[in-house]
Amino acid sequence: MVALFRATHDLHAGDPAFIELVERVRAHSPEFKKWWNAHDIRGSTSGQKVLTHPERGAQRYEYATFQANNDPALKLSIYTPV
Repeated sequence: MVALFRATHDLHAGDPAFIELVERVRAHSPEFKKWWNAHDIRGSTSGQKVLTHPERGAQRYEYATFQANNDPALKLSIYTPV
């Protein structure tokens, strides 16, 4: 999860609120500090997820995520029932 969080770091690297959030979590979580300092970056572009619907229960989906070339903050995710 930290690797996925780090993948968005460059989009907000100069944002004081983002910097403060990272520093606060690093100060309170030795595990987060270790993982953050490892500089592991991972983006999940496809896979499966299980979403829980209040009436239908667990629903399994395959997803694919696409990123716009000219705007790294713009992503489109498509979920297809399995």
